[in-house]
Amino acid sequence: MQADTVTVIAAALAIAPEAVTPATSLVTTTEWDSLAHFRLVLAIEEQLGRQLDSLEIATLLDFAAVAALLGQS
Repeated sequence: MQADTVTVIAAALAIAPEAVTPATSLVTTTEWDSLAHFRLVLAIEEQLGRQLDSLEIATLLDFAAVAALLGQS
């Protein structure tokens, strides 16, 4: 599994890295609320060194989308 993706998601959602799986998503993870989504966006922007556009932010709905943005898909 992609280590950076797991680390970013776990930190943003304030969950253990072991709890992050490819099935982790906005729908399946109760910790993934609006505040966690905002923290996730900020963490990805920091990692990429640029701001995400509104389409990128809107498509961050699951593990696969985060991995794709981080270039780990």
